[in-house]
Parts: sequence; C-alpha cells; structure tokens
Amino acid sequence: MEDIKNILEKYCEVYGFCSFDEIKEHLIDCRAKSRIPQNAKTVITILFPYYLGEEAYENLNVSRYAAVRDYHEVASLYLSQIAEKLKEIYPCNEFVFFADNSPIPEVFAAAKSGVGVKGRNGLLINEKYGSWIFIGEIVTDLYIPCENKEIKLCHGCYECVEACPTGVLKDEKFDPDRCLSHISQKKGEIPEEYRQMMKNLGCAWGCDECQKACPYNKNAEKTTLEEFIKSAEPFVTEDTQIEGRAFAWRGEKVIKRNLRTVSNEF
Repeated sequence: MEDIKNILEKYCEVYGFCSFDEIKEHLIDCRAKSRIPQNAKTVITILFPYYLGEEAYENLNVSRYAAVRDYHEVASLYLSQIAEKLKEIYPCNEFVFFADNSPIPEVFAAAKSGVGVKGRNGLLINEKYGSWIFIGEIVTDLYIPCENKEIKLCHGCYECVEACPTGVLKDEKFDPDRCLSHISQKKGEIPEEYRQMMKNLGCAWGCDECQKACPYNKNAEKTTLEEFIKSAEPFVTEDTQIEGRAFAWRGEKVIKRNLRTVSNEF
C-alpha cells in the first residue's frame, strides 16, 4: 500500500480509493466500458484542480475550465504516468485510466473514495479546491484495501440553485437540454432566450454561475499544476487557436458562433 501511495503522491495531491463493487451497478454504458479490466477490484480516483485565482478571470469570456489547456490532455498525461509506474511494480495486474470519456460515474466514485461531497448542482466539491476540479480514474484488478465512504452531500444552502440562469437546478430531475453550459456546446441555432442569457453573462462557452455562487468555492486554493497555470488564456477571440482547448472537440464553428453571440454580432 505504501508503494502505491508513494507513486500517487509523486504525481498528484488529492486521490482516493473505492471498491469497484461499489460502483459496478452504476457504470455508464459507453464504448470505453470495454476497456475495464476483467475482475476489476479497485478504482483509484484522482483530482486535478484548475482554479487560477479571481485576478486571472478579470477578462474571462469562457468557462473557467476552458481557460486552461484541455483537461483531457493534462489528466491523461498524469494518469498514464501513474498507471505505467504502478504496472512496473505490479506487472501481473492491469491499470487502465480514464479521463472524462469514462464508464465510471466520476462524481459517484470520487465521493465514495472520500475526496469530496456531492453538490446540489451535481458536481464534486473538494474541501481544498472546491468544485474547480477535474476527475480522473484508474481501474485495476489489484485489490487495494480501502474504506468505502458514504456519499456525503453539501450543506444545501441552494445558492447554486438561485444562481442558475435557466432555473434547471430547481427541477427535481436535471435536464441537460436546459443547462446553459450544455446549450452553449450544441450545434445549430441557439434559441433567442438562451442567446440573451449568454450575452448577459458574456460567456461564450460553458457556464460557471452555480459554481461562483457556491460557498465552498469562496476560499478555494489555486492549482499548482504548471500545465494549467502556463496555458491560461481566459479571453478567447475568433483568431484564438482552438487546438488544445476544451472546446476544440466541437469545432471552430460553434465557438465562433458563441463569440458572435456574446459580442452582439449574431
């Protein structure tokens, strides 16, 4: 166990373990599901904080997670190195990592691992870094002793609910089609009511309103990950190179459409 912790602490600060049996009934049915090791026993959950400090967001016009280098790339870089080192020590076992495109219900697994509580907005909230975090996992057929935690919820102040521009968090069941972050990532024409919301917020990709309102985020600590610090580019224009950014997967037409929307050129 100590050798595993030594490897993890070399590459990351916040991590936890939960039994695969605790989450196997909650797996997401996606193509990556086939990559899960047979006889999987343990899920290693790792957090990647990306908060840069309020001063870094003065001219922000995209969601904070999109102001830094694509988290898929950064998380995959760290996760692959960790998996490789673990494999060197345990050559008879498998260590398969996932970053975002994952069959693992990330918030559920992370809460079970004890690295955070679940917010009313569905996001994981870590004690040190708030909800300004990305989640990655390594699934292994190696048994790692762990104490499966009870999933804890935030204290329920409902500040995030009140801050939500579309009111979707007031619904009993979350409807992604009414979430402004989801809407901003869709192709095609954005309905006028949502275009107006984007203009009011000045945000051309995603939406951070529920997170900015969250009391747990008031004293969140800044990331120490150089990949995020050095790549920060909070203000996006139509000339910004989208390669390596969180919105690149959707193509330049969508981000340019959104930029025109928030600049009243639509």
